[in-house]
Amino acid sequence: MNQERKIGLMGGTFNPVHYAQLLLAESAREQFALDRVIFIPSGYPYLKEPKDLPSGDLRYQLVKIATKDNPYFTCSRIEIDRTGDTHTIDTLNEMHRMYPGDRLYFIMGADSLMDIEKWYHPADIMKSCTILAAVRDDVDREKLEARREELIGKYGADIELLDYCKMDISSTMIRERLKNGQSVRYLLPEDCIEFIRTKSFYTDRPVEEELPSKVYIPEKKRKKVTKTDGALS
Repeated sequence: MNQERKIGLMGGTFNPVHYAQLLLAESAREQFALDRVIFIPSGYPYLKEPKDLPSGDLRYQLVKIATKDNPYFTCSRIEIDRTGDTHTIDTLNEMHRMYPGDRLYFIMGADSLMDIEKWYHPADIMKSCTILAAVRDDVDREKLEARREELIGKYGADIELLDYCKMDISSTMIRERLKNGQSVRYLLPEDCIEFIRTKSFYTDRPVEEELPSKVYIPEKKRKKVTKTDGALS
């Protein structure tokens, strides 16, 4: 009999993927001993305005590049290839068919847990997986604890709080900096930056990532002057 595996699911538009999202996934993997974390770029997110949203193929390629160095991370096209609106419950049902007998952990931010009852078929979502809700600070924890207890009482949900080191990085910030031709180095992997530059999406302006034309090298320390060098005493 196969042993039950723990499969983490990380959904989102990933517009673009960045280090804060990667850190959140790694924190979930470590804290809950997940065997794998699957990143799932959304297709047509019905709760978000898709204006200026790059194609699913481009965002999938970015996530694939961003996760390639972590053996526990992988990515899936199931929402990109699905026609119509993207619903989390459909993804969970499909994942259960793909990983029968395994336990699914759905990773989400604090805001998503607070608004989960606005999602499509929220009761079914909470029956289909363990929810890992990210805690960013003490105030966050207090609110999330109350919300967790409320949802457990109302739906019998399985919800765990996930601690991670908050990084003040957002996809919106990155898109804005790219639009203005500013550097996005250290906000997302270098290979992702190169892919964005190569494919010329988010902006037509070049990203200011070029090395300076001259590298400053401090002068060597002057040799100590002695009488034998002909210097005056």
